[in-house]
Amino acid sequence: MKNILLVLFTLLSISIHAQFSNMIVFIGPKFNFNISKGENRFSGAIEASAWTFNSNADIPIGADFGVEFEKDRCRIYGEFQAGALLGLSLGPVVELTKENQVFGFQSSVWAAVFLGTDFRYRRINSSNYFAPGFFFKVPILKQGSNGLF
Repeated sequence: MKNILLVLFTLLSISIHAQFSNMIVFIGPKFNFNISKGENRFSGAIEASAWTFNSNADIPIGADFGVEFEKDRCRIYGEFQAGALLGLSLGPVVELTKENQVFGFQSSVWAAVFLGTDFRYRRINSSNYFAPGFFFKVPILKQGSNGLF
């Protein structure tokens, strides 16, 4: 049930942004090095984000959704985002292993155009992670006054 709520929350976030007249959707790979008190590991993800540039905010706002794979676990997350060349993200995350599923949250500070870097903090089940990483995203959809590109 909690997984369904996370997915619905993420889809609702993206659909709200789809109502704006100028929206761009990006997709691409993401890689992080997850540092914690225990074992440090690399992870890879596929991440999609939707951004709107026609709102009352002074900076672009958006939402992203990602699926991240690590050695023995998978994470599904959604985040609200704000920024342009520099930005902030915050949202829920669920970590799935063979034994259980655990909920938490994560936040990132990032710098990007198409290629970017981020510094992510994640808290899951009373464990803290610092996960520096990099990503590459390409636009796949643009919706605006001139239609789709």
